[in-house]
This record gives sequence, C-alpha cells and structure tokens, in this order.
Amino acid sequence: VKDVGASKPYDLHLTRGVEKLHVEVKGTTSDGNQVILTRAEVEWQRRFAPHNALVIVHSIGLDRSAKPVKATGGILHCTSPWTIEEDTLTVISYIHRTGL
Repeated sequence: VKDVGASKPYDLHLTRGVEKLHVEVKGTTSDGNQVILTRAEVEWQRRFAPHNALVIVHSIGLDRSAKPVKATGGILHCTSPWTIEEDTLTVISYIHRTGL
C-alpha cells in the first residue's frame, strides 16, 4: 500500500505481485449517499477501471470542541471495481473565462 495522494489524483496505490488497484478514499459525516469528486478523480478512475476502488468512510462523528478536532467511528464501504456512470454524476461548479 502506497499513499500517492500528494502527487496523484487518487489516494492509494495497492500492489500484490502483478495485481494493481487504484483507490479513491472519501470520508464524510453524512450517510455517504453522495461524495464530491474532482474532474481529475473521475477521469483517472475511469482510466484505471476495473483495477480501481472507491472507499467511503461515512457517518463519522466529529468532536469540534476538541483541539484539534477529533474524528470517531464511521462505517467503511468499498466498491471495487468501481464503474462511474454518467447518470451518477452532477455538475456542481464551472470555471467561466471572462476574456479580460
């Protein structure tokens, strides 16, 4: 297991022999029904399929009174292989080039 999140548009690169798995990890305090993905995350995961996975840790509890904030609990869900269908994506922002 190698953490590649600082240099790649996905979080973990797993290898076992010749097998490879590219993993995107998302954590949320919500029920995990929706997560935010960047354009790069979607493009790379589509490229890696079926050697890819989405790991969601949802229902995380946060103690915001602690310094630093403390996370507890959470429920782990893994989807592998991960196929990203167009009807599961919603555009939430655009960049507008003004020409200035």
